[in-house]
Amino acid sequence: MAAQTPAGPQSRPYVVLPQGTYIGITVPQSYKYPKAFEAFRGIPYAQDTSGQNRFRPPQPLPKSSQTFDARFWGPVCPSGGVLRPNMSENCLNLNVYRPAGIVVDRKGFAADGKHPRLPVAVYIHGGAFNWGHGGERNMGSFISWNEQPMISVVFNYRIGALGFLPSNVTEREGLLNLGLRDQQMLLEWVQENIEAFGGDPNNVTIIGLSAGAHSIGHHIMHYARTKKPAPFHKAILESGATTARAVLYPNHPRHETQFREFLAAAGASHVPEAELFPYLRNLPLETIMRASNSVWNKYTASVTWPFQPVIDGPNPHAYSRHLPSARDLTIPVIPDLPIASWLAASHLRIPIITGYNTNEGTNFIPQHADTPADFRNFFKTLIPSLTEADLAELDRLYPDPVAHPATSPYVKVPKGFGRQWARLDAAYSHYAYICPVLQTAHFMTLAGVENVYVYRYAAVSGLGYANHGDEAAVVSHDVDAIGRWAGVVKIADEMCSRWGRFVVSETGDVNRGIKDLNWPKFVSPFSEKEGAGQLLVFGEGNNERAGGKSMGVPVQVRTLTELEKQACKFWWERVWLSEGMGVPRGGGGRRGYDYMVGAACRLRFYLLGTATRERMDGEESWDCGDRMRRLGFANTRRRNTATDMGLLGRSRC
Repeated sequence: MAAQTPAGPQSRPYVVLPQGTYIGITVPQSYKYPKAFEAFRGIPYAQDTSGQNRFRPPQPLPKSSQTFDARFWGPVCPSGGVLRPNMSENCLNLNVYRPAGIVVDRKGFAADGKHPRLPVAVYIHGGAFNWGHGGERNMGSFISWNEQPMISVVFNYRIGALGFLPSNVTEREGLLNLGLRDQQMLLEWVQENIEAFGGDPNNVTIIGLSAGAHSIGHHIMHYARTKKPAPFHKAILESGATTARAVLYPNHPRHETQFREFLAAAGASHVPEAELFPYLRNLPLETIMRASNSVWNKYTASVTWPFQPVIDGPNPHAYSRHLPSARDLTIPVIPDLPIASWLAASHLRIPIITGYNTNEGTNFIPQHADTPADFRNFFKTLIPSLTEADLAELDRLYPDPVAHPATSPYVKVPKGFGRQWARLDAAYSHYAYICPVLQTAHFMTLAGVENVYVYRYAAVSGLGYANHGDEAAVVSHDVDAIGRWAGVVKIADEMCSRWGRFVVSETGDVNRGIKDLNWPKFVSPFSEKEGAGQLLVFGEGNNERAGGKSMGVPVQVRTLTELEKQACKFWWERVWLSEGMGVPRGGGGRRGYDYMVGAACRLRFYLLGTATRERMDGEESWDCGDRMRRLGFANTRRRNTATDMGLLGRSRC
């Protein structure tokens, strides 16, 4: 952004940062915004990523005494196959929203001495790590509709091949997970600069939807291993988790194949490895975008998406050649399989809200799936290591509407859709979103985190389903998106205020000062404790966005059903078939085999229930196979135990 000399600071809000002075704009009170707020838009948090900074970790900004106009949105990061006017590689920028009239002294406190630093909410956008931008959620609306004052931040990070291009070559160059590195640079920027806006760097909540929530899960594990304190203190994960779908090593055959296809589409297959990234840095941006988009289009239907975060540890020297030595970024972003980090309790212990929508799978599954073979083939493509026994159990958990039309709950589908569609929605929703979300809450409570809350969003839209992402505009109380439906507005009142209370509370207590329905703290559904599996449901029975007239129930408490527990038990026990696609890198032979069996046995042990675990803890034997044998599981010899648990896949990393 070029230096500007707009109207002086006396007429518009401004902020002085080490990188320059930024003059923002006041958004007035209106029917959309009950309280006025100030917006500072398009502020860079890292250097331009074009040219020789393409395919490199983000670089910090130099100091500057210039003045910049911060009224307008900055460019978004390139996505898709067409370079649009608002896209640029110089896209690592952010917006800050704060209540109107804040005047900040040198220490970050309001100049009147009455108002302390304000809590901060940082939103990480979704989009499968291939799409999206920070403006997808109206966080100005979020702070305007909340009773207590707070500051919000939205930002862009690199996506698609420019942000996530896993391969052996990329790993050797130390260039993995660049989009996640962008996010970490942003979080550091907030720590260093948010006081200048009146924000409290010691009360930062990160919020993410879908890929944004997956990202948060990775940060929760990454910052447990760093020397410096984490740059956030609470988290809200909407429809996402680290154990959602596959997190592979960069040299996994899937990634290597997609990498070769990307190079072919970019006309770079002939380039020697040593010259590859210098060559890619000199290609036109449009060529990179078209190549990235062509690979995405090939894999989108099977949900085996390219350009995803990967395990980048252990590789302690990978980033040292690219980053200032003072920054603690030699720690891998994703040091291990996420499920292994959960089992090793290698994660931050912070308050969280997490949850899901009833029909998470509708946006992703094939509409034409019609036969039982279509159902099975979808999951065999997605998870090649599923056995016939696994598929038979899938048939039991999700009864086939073709074979059992009188008893299957999946008979009803939209007009023109295949007969397996509703069944696929249920199974994929559990696999990719619902059960990973519950697994995050499960492990956080096991680690002793007191304030863990789970929700389900149930108000339907479109075809009559509560789809992935439907809650986004409701949480931010975005009047443009929801204002015509009175019942949805009531749901927004509940969700926006509860999210806001979590942001404001230093301990993440969503029930402090509440006069209506309390949100029960989450207790694992596999616990014998009172309240096990309770969560808050928003919008049950509301169908206004689908053209109906029912306002439903804005908020209520419900408990997970036995069928839901069985489904999650099935997917939790098979998470190894998806994460890492079977066997960790270097896992061939006895060592890797024992690693898998031991870790998965610990996972099964967690599913046994609190009382059973307490009985086992008093015994002398710590052999997992012996424990399983005592509990009556068949075939508990080491190799058979792994087979019975569905651990051994045909793919190797």
